[in-house]
Amino acid sequence: MSRTFTEEEISELKEAGFAASGTSRSRILSVLDLLVRFTDERTGISASEIARVIGICSERPTSENAILKDLHQISESMPMGIRMAIPGHGENVGFRAVNKPLSSEEAILISDVLGTSSFIGEGRKGEISSKVLAFSSDYDVDESVETVFVDRKAGRDTDAIFNVLHAASRAIRMNEKLAFKKQVHLMNGSTVKIGPYEEDPVAIVFSFGRYYLESMHIDEGGSSSPYFYRLDDIADPVVTGKPLSDRDKVEALRTRVVADTRQRVDMFGSGTARKLFLEVSGTHAKYVYERFGHDLKFCHIDESDERNIIGYACVSVMPSPTFYRWLFGMDGAVRLAKPKGKRWVESFPNAVASDLESYIQDYEAASEGYKAALDAAISRLGSKSCRQ
Repeated sequence: MSRTFTEEEISELKEAGFAASGTSRSRILSVLDLLVRFTDERTGISASEIARVIGICSERPTSENAILKDLHQISESMPMGIRMAIPGHGENVGFRAVNKPLSSEEAILISDVLGTSSFIGEGRKGEISSKVLAFSSDYDVDESVETVFVDRKAGRDTDAIFNVLHAASRAIRMNEKLAFKKQVHLMNGSTVKIGPYEEDPVAIVFSFGRYYLESMHIDEGGSSSPYFYRLDDIADPVVTGKPLSDRDKVEALRTRVVADTRQRVDMFGSGTARKLFLEVSGTHAKYVYERFGHDLKFCHIDESDERNIIGYACVSVMPSPTFYRWLFGMDGAVRLAKPKGKRWVESFPNAVASDLESYIQDYEAASEGYKAALDAAISRLGSKSCRQ
């Protein structure tokens, strides 16, 4: 199918300065621009239509024969690897740019993936998408996915994660130490940096929607062990130029990344969604933030004991063995809390006092599930000891 440009489309091209110079050198670039932006394997543009559009935009008469020469020159030179599909005799499909750096389908796929990324700011998404979609024809863009609402955890500095990603990647490639600080989110909503740390980077891991840096951590006693850092918790990364402490051990860890990651990077499973209240010690608030996002608000904070600040958070979670393992790993510093009445509940921004009975049922279901999981684990431990 050969397309015909509307007056509105030509007006937009002219306002954007398309083919403004009107020279023969710029004309061939303008022809190529039209082919890349407005054609694909199915939709082309005739030489006469290209001549009409360029003539209007440049305000200079443009002949069809001149355009045909430009088209054949583009076909022979294949700029940027673009191959020209020339219509056969009697075909009304027009000239088409095929084998473009990005096909229409690939460009749309990249744009759709950008739209659901948690690590790219909205401004950058729009900027990159507009550039990528320039490789798609209007027809295909119209067929692409509309705006999608992305349910993401708020409170992170998007785009900044890629500065960390680039630094960590360079340190891994150069086999050099990486120095950085950690961002810690406190219960009152403020953020502090701790560190600096200087560690041997092992690998970058993407698991269940999050980036991690695996490093070889050396404690005060000189013992080393693998450690995972969330990339969006890392700040001020610097490739130090210092060699790795133990390159052989780092290389050995890298060979185990694929096999071990699923075991060590823990995330939630699936199940029935519940609204639960957690009693959290201040020392473990960071773990709750990591799991449920930094837009989480703690309420009923008790700071009477400076050594053991307590707060409560309302979270939505799907109780599962993975969730119970995470809860057990908090060693009592994060516990399920039974709602203490409507006035207590209504102070949470994501809870409704009138749903108190439902919240109590969720608490009881989660508590019973947790106890059952613990009993099953103890039972299995006992039966295993007996067999031994």
